[in-house]
Amino acid sequence: MLNVESLSVAFADKPVLEDVGLKLGKGQNLAVIGPNGSGKSTLALSICGVIPDFVPARVSGEVHAKEAGLIMQTPSSQFFAITVKEELGEKGLALAHEFDLGSLVDRNVFQLSEGEKQKINLLSNLCSNPGLLLLDEPLELLDPVEKSRFKRILFSLNDTAIVWLDKVRPSLPNAKNFFLKKQALPVLPKPKSNASSGTALKADFLIKRNGFSLKANFSLSNHEKLGFIGRNGSGKSLMLKAIAGVEKFSGSVSRNGPVSLAPQNPSHLFFNETAEAELVEKGNASKLGISHLLKESPSALSKGQQKLLSVAATNPGGLALLDEPTTWLDPANKATVYNYVNESRQPMVIATHDRQLLRYCDRVFLIDGGEASECSSTAANRFFRQ
Repeated sequence: MLNVESLSVAFADKPVLEDVGLKLGKGQNLAVIGPNGSGKSTLALSICGVIPDFVPARVSGEVHAKEAGLIMQTPSSQFFAITVKEELGEKGLALAHEFDLGSLVDRNVFQLSEGEKQKINLLSNLCSNPGLLLLDEPLELLDPVEKSRFKRILFSLNDTAIVWLDKVRPSLPNAKNFFLKKQALPVLPKPKSNASSGTALKADFLIKRNGFSLKANFSLSNHEKLGFIGRNGSGKSLMLKAIAGVEKFSGSVSRNGPVSLAPQNPSHLFFNETAEAELVEKGNASKLGISHLLKESPSALSKGQQKLLSVAATNPGGLALLDEPTTWLDPANKATVYNYVNESRQPMVIATHDRQLLRYCDRVFLIDGGEASECSSTAANRFFRQ
């Protein structure tokens, strides 16, 4: 199904992959493991022929892949239709109902949450019965329930060879491991308490959109960090957009000072030619470990590096809204974000599926049944055990 011999890839004379060799037979599994920027996505796109056919690069070596399907890091870049029904086709609709996704079939694919898009992307690929399925960090956008469902679907594909590319070793049955670059486990910071007097944000609003509704009523003090958890499609991103003033709502949002939003998909944020030009405060680059990337174009960065840049681009003098700030990050870079959140004195509202990140939040809210409510650590743990 797959044979890669002495593959090397470089962009503008910058080597990304050097002398990679892989071999995979029918129904076999392979885990490709490496930190941010190690070339995982480049390898996946090279196997599928996107590099160099559509993305120019200097490539040497041989790649032979049969019937390959690809699930990319950003699912919306793979859609070819407007509605879920059109994207999936007749066979995909049957799969959608089988996997309890029937409620999405009449939706616009570009109005789905990122996690919902990823689920539709998986079903769309399965419809073509690929002999080889490439998964580029497929669980990053999914809540705990959907992660379990996603893996159950994958593990039922007996005759499909799977290449799972990720930052840490995935739980892929009977998989061989191939390390692009090994990495040491980081030391995590000790959580601080950031609550203080004064009010940075008061929110009391209702979002209604195409049959969806979300009610939120909470306040945030200066220096405090609030964490929000919830299922895919529960409204976490919409809530942050409402606070930022880019989503319609009824009610009130009162902010003390400027507000910055680091969106779930970081590429939606960038408009400048260099990473440096995206920053309000250049000191954020060193805090987030990306000083060496400042002269690079944001579009040339890996997804994880873009995510770090999006967090660094927030204004340290006001309210920061962080939508999944550790998505696509390897353990070392996650620890960098934990430390940034932990040490920062600015108020933050953080939407996340990262259980570890909640340790650095002063309070946690669960969005469920159309309402955001403060929850205990027991309730939060129950959410992640689903």
